Amino acid sequence: MVTGSVSASHGGVHERFRLRTLDDLRAKLAELDLSLPISDDLSVLGEPVKLGGLTVPNRFVVQPMEGFDADPLGRPGELAFRRYERYARGRAGLIWFEATAVLPEARSNPAQFWLHSGSAEAFARLVNATRTAAREAAACEPVLILQLTHSGRYSKPRGIPEPIVAQHSAVLDPKLGLGPDHPLVTDQYLDRLQGTLVAAARLARQAGFDGVDIKSCHGYLLAELLGAHTREGRYGGPLGNRTRMLRETLARVRAEAPGLLVTTRLNAFDGYGSPCGWGSEPGDPAEPDLREPLVLVRLLRDEGLPVLNLTLGNPYYNPHLGRPFDAPAVGAPVPAEHPLVGVARFAAITQEVQRAAPGLPVIASGLGWLRHLMPNVAAGMLESGWAALAGQGRGALAYPDAPAHVLAGMQLDPAVCCVSCSACSQMMRDGSQVGCVARDSQVYGPIYRQGRRFAPDTLMEQARRCRDCLVPTCVPECPAHVDIPAFLRAYAEGDIAGAYGIVRASNVLPELCGYVCPSESQCEGGCVQQVYCGAPVPIRDIQLGVCRAARLLGIIGVPLPPDQSGRSVAVVGAGPAGLACAIKLLELGHQVRVFDSGDRLGGTPDEMIPEARYGTSAEEVDAIIAPALAAGRLGLSLGLELGRDLSLDELLAGHDAVFLGLGLGSGTSLGSAEGALDALAFLRRVKQGELRELPDRVAVLGGGNTAVDAAMTAVALGARDVYVVYRRSVAEMPCWPAERHRLLGSGAHVLVLTQPLGYETDGSGRLTGVRIARAGLGDPDASGRRSPHVLPGTDSVLSVDLAIEAFGQGLAPEARKALCTLAFGPDGLVRTVPGHLATSRARVWAGGDLVNGGTTAVRAVTEGMKAAVEMDEALRAAAP
Repeated sequence: MVTGSVSASHGGVHERFRLRTLDDLRAKLAELDLSLPISDDLSVLGEPVKLGGLTVPNRFVVQPMEGFDADPLGRPGELAFRRYERYARGRAGLIWFEATAVLPEARSNPAQFWLHSGSAEAFARLVNATRTAAREAAACEPVLILQLTHSGRYSKPRGIPEPIVAQHSAVLDPKLGLGPDHPLVTDQYLDRLQGTLVAAARLARQAGFDGVDIKSCHGYLLAELLGAHTREGRYGGPLGNRTRMLRETLARVRAEAPGLLVTTRLNAFDGYGSPCGWGSEPGDPAEPDLREPLVLVRLLRDEGLPVLNLTLGNPYYNPHLGRPFDAPAVGAPVPAEHPLVGVARFAAITQEVQRAAPGLPVIASGLGWLRHLMPNVAAGMLESGWAALAGQGRGALAYPDAPAHVLAGMQLDPAVCCVSCSACSQMMRDGSQVGCVARDSQVYGPIYRQGRRFAPDTLMEQARRCRDCLVPTCVPECPAHVDIPAFLRAYAEGDIAGAYGIVRASNVLPELCGYVCPSESQCEGGCVQQVYCGAPVPIRDIQLGVCRAARLLGIIGVPLPPDQSGRSVAVVGAGPAGLACAIKLLELGHQVRVFDSGDRLGGTPDEMIPEARYGTSAEEVDAIIAPALAAGRLGLSLGLELGRDLSLDELLAGHDAVFLGLGLGSGTSLGSAEGALDALAFLRRVKQGELRELPDRVAVLGGGNTAVDAAMTAVALGARDVYVVYRRSVAEMPCWPAERHRLLGSGAHVLVLTQPLGYETDGSGRLTGVRIARAGLGDPDASGRRSPHVLPGTDSVLSVDLAIEAFGQGLAPEARKALCTLAFGPDGLVRTVPGHLATSRARVWAGGDLVNGGTTAVRAVTEGMKAAVEMDEALRAAAP
C-alpha cells in the first residue's frame, strides 16, 4: 500500500469518467501507477462510530455544500428544508450543515445562511424537519453538525466583493484587485469574532444541533490565518500565532457551550506556496508539506477534538491542483492530469493525517468522481485505517439516497450519481441557488439556466454580438431612444459605469423598465441579429445586468447640481411616470415633493404585477433618490389621495408647478355580483398577501396583459380551471406576444371568439356563472382589429365561482372630479397640448397612464422625463 502524498505533477492526461467496473478502476490505477484501497465488502460503511459522547449510526457523511437559498435575514428557505430532509431520508449517519455566517459582513453570498438571534428559530425548525424526516425513513437519527464561518476575502454580503483579508498575498490579492493599501482585519476584530463564534455556537445548541464546526478551510478567514506568515501581531508569524484563532475559538466554544461536539473542517494543503501558504512546500506550491498541519492536528486531538473533517485546496483558486471533474466551470482550465491523480492525492493525504493522529476519526472526502464505485474505495479506506468516515459533497446533492441504497445492499445507480460536471460550482459563481442540475433538473435546471443567462461572462459575450450598425434599427423601436450600440459597446469593454450612464441618460428607471417592458416587441424586435440568426442581442438582459451591477457599486444615485433653482414642483403619483419626472427635476436643480395614495413608491408595477414577473422597484428607486432625500431636496407625502386629502388648487398654491402621474384605477364592469372582482384589485390583494386561496373555477374576462397576469396568478394559486374569455381571436389579443405565449403554456383554458354578456347569480346575489355567446369577426374597427359581433342563438352559461374583470382601465370617478378643471378627450383621458405634456391648466403637466391610457413603463418614464424638461424650461422662463 502506497502511503504519503501524491505529487501534483504526477502526470497523466485528463480523461472523462469511463470506468464501469471495479476491474476498470484497478486497471486505470495500475496504468497511472496509483494506489487506492478497494473493498468488495461494504459492511464497514454500515457500522456505527463514536464521536465524543454521541454515536453516528453509520459511516456516511454529507459534507457542507452551500445552497445559497436563505432569505435576507439568513433564515433557511424552502429549498434548504427540501435539501436536508432528502439527506435525512437518505440515511446519512452524519449531516454536516453548510457554511453559516456569524456576521452580516461574513456572508459569501446575500443568500448564505446567517445564524443570529433573529434567525435562530428558523434553524430550529430546520433541525426539527431534518430529524423528523430521518425518523420517518429509518429507526436511527443522524448526528447534525453546523458549520460556522467568516468568508474573509471572499465576503460578498451584497453580491459584490467586500473582502476582509488577514494578510496581503501576491497570489490571491490580484484575483480581487486588491492593492497594498487594502486594510487588513485587525487583531481587535478577530478578538471580537471569537466571541461572535461562541455566541453562534450557543444559538446552534439551542436550535438542536449536536455540534458545530469552526470552518478553517478553502481560503476563508480562519483558513487564511493559518498561512499568515507575514502578518504582524497576535494572529500572524509563528505557527502558534497563526493557529491561535482556531485553537482559542474551539476551546472557548467547548467551555462556554457545553454539550456540543466542537470540531473543524480543516485544510491540510492549500497549494499557494510561500509566503502565504499552508501545508505547501515553500519552493513548490504544488507539493504538499504536511509538517505544520500535522502539528496542529495532533494538538487539536490532544485538546479534545472529536472528529476531523479534512479537505484541501481552494475552490476560488487552484492553479496547481487538478480537481476531479469531467467538465470544469465556465472559464476554468481543464487540469493537466488524470482525475484519479486528484482522488489518489486526497486519499493519500487523508491517510497520512489519520496515521499521524490515531484515535482521532478523520473523514475521507474527494471520492465523488468515482461515482458508483465510490463506496468500494470508501470501504477500502476505512478497512485499511486511512479514515474513519466517508464524506460526500456534490455527490450527496445528486444522490441523497446513496447511503440508504448501500446500507440496503444495493449497488449505486450510475444514472443517478454525480457526473462531476461542476454545474453546482458554476451556480455558486453565478450567485444562484445551488443544487444538482443533472440529477435534480426539474428544480435546479431552470435556476441554472437563469443564472447562466444573467452571468457577466454570458452577457458580455452577447453584447459583443452587436453589429454596431451605422443606422441602428433597434434604437427607433425603444420608446426612450437609448443609444443601444454605444451602451452595448461600453459593457462589452467592461465599463459598467459608462454603460449605465448611456442608458440612464434616456431612461432614469432602467432596471424597472428592464423587468416589465416588452423588449421582444421593442428594442430586440428591431435588432438585425434577429434577421440573421433568429436570436437578437438580449438587450434587456444586458440592461438588467448593468443596472444591478451599477446599483451594487453604489453609482446610481441621482446627481444633484450644486446650485438649486429655487423652484418647487409637486408630483402626484409615485409610479414610473411620476418617479421619472421627480428624478429628472432633481437633476435639473428643483425642489420636489412626491404625493401618492399608497404607502410606498413604485405605483402599478409594484402593487399589481405578480411576483413571478416583477417584484419591487424599491432597491433601484431607494438607491436613486437617496442623495436627494439626504440633501433635503426631495420630500415624500404618502397615503394622501387627490380629491380626498388634497386638491389641485392646494398643490398649485404651495408649488410652482404640478405634474400629474396618476394611474388608472377604475375598470369597466360587466355587472354586479358577489364573486366578480376588478383585475387590478385582485392582483393587488394577491401581491399584498391578502388573497392566498381561490375557488376551483375562475373566469378572467379580457385579453390584455392584465388579463394574462390575472390568469397566471389564478393558476399559481391553485384554481383547477381558469378560463380566459376573450371576444376576438388569439392573434388579436392585445397582450404582448411573450405574454400570450406564456398564457398559452400555463394550463389555463383560453376561450377566444367568446363574448361575455353578463352574470348569473343565486338567490343571495352570489356568482354562479358567466353568460357567454360565440362571436364572429367583421371588418377592422378603429383599433385596427376586426370588430366582434355576437352570433345569434349561441348563448350559454360558463359555470364559475369567481370572475376577474380585465376589460381595460379608466380614471376613477373621484380622480376625475378632482381634475375637473382640466380638459379631457373623448377617450376619458387628460388632454395635453399637441406634441407636449402641458395640460389645459397653467402650471400643470401630466403623463403616463393618465394621458396615454396605459401602454408600457418605458413610455411612462419617457413622458415623465419629457414633462420635467418642459417644466424646467417654463419655470426658468418665468423666473424674475
